Amino acid sequence: MGLPARVEIVPGGDIVAQVRRHLAPGTTVTITCLPHHGPEETVQLAGELAGLGYRAVPHLAARTIASRHQLAEFAARLSDAGVRDLFVIAGDSREAAGPYAWSLPLMEELAEIGGFEAGFAAYPEGHPTIAEPELTELLLKKQELGSWAVTQMCFSGEVLTDYVGRLRADSVTVPVWAGVPGRVRRTRLIALAGRIGVGPSLKFAQRSGSLLRTVLAPSSYDPSPLVRSVEKAGGFAGLHVYSFNDFGRGKPPVSPLSR
Repeated sequence: MGLPARVEIVPGGDIVAQVRRHLAPGTTVTITCLPHHGPEETVQLAGELAGLGYRAVPHLAARTIASRHQLAEFAARLSDAGVRDLFVIAGDSREAAGPYAWSLPLMEELAEIGGFEAGFAAYPEGHPTIAEPELTELLLKKQELGSWAVTQMCFSGEVLTDYVGRLRADSVTVPVWAGVPGRVRRTRLIALAGRIGVGPSLKFAQRSGSLLRTVLAPSSYDPSPLVRSVEKAGGFAGLHVYSFNDFGRGKPPVSPLSR
């Protein structure tokens, strides 16, 4: 029996139809919040999917929230829709639209509002602007407010396994979900990786000869070896599957994860 899996999607296009076609109700589906569509579309899609029977987990990007009033409105709408989990990130916007420049203040505000379990991001290959000691300190603060963490997408089971060991050694004790790509067409993987903040992981793959052949093969990227490596090593709560909305060729992005 493999690890449980959740699937990350991006708002836009016919994504609701794609989700209904490929993922059974009850599946945990997380919804990104990118700068070009903002939080409104994410919140709306989360409510729609929750109404269709999915466990929707919207991403709330701190820098996209314009005000405390807007945050309270989003929280009320999500609560009314039955959403109970939120993934809180800083976001890719260069400047904050309101009072939340980073994820920690937003998590603090959500804790005061109450009614949600919050997840936060973890970085197996480091963060581009935050040094490792400071990053560890932030994770320790976030776990006081959050219930789980998701790693940035990574192509190496060894890196992921080493990372979760280091987290435990640093007293980060929350459940951690391993961020892995789904069965994504390699052209789509390369085109979209940087847009959702996984550029460093892609560069890691490009530095590794065997991974380079796997990721840049003419067909779709097959995450099965990576998934087996993560499952064998243990230490993770489950798999967070970055789908890139690539449900192509009639296969859901989690099909390689099934036994």
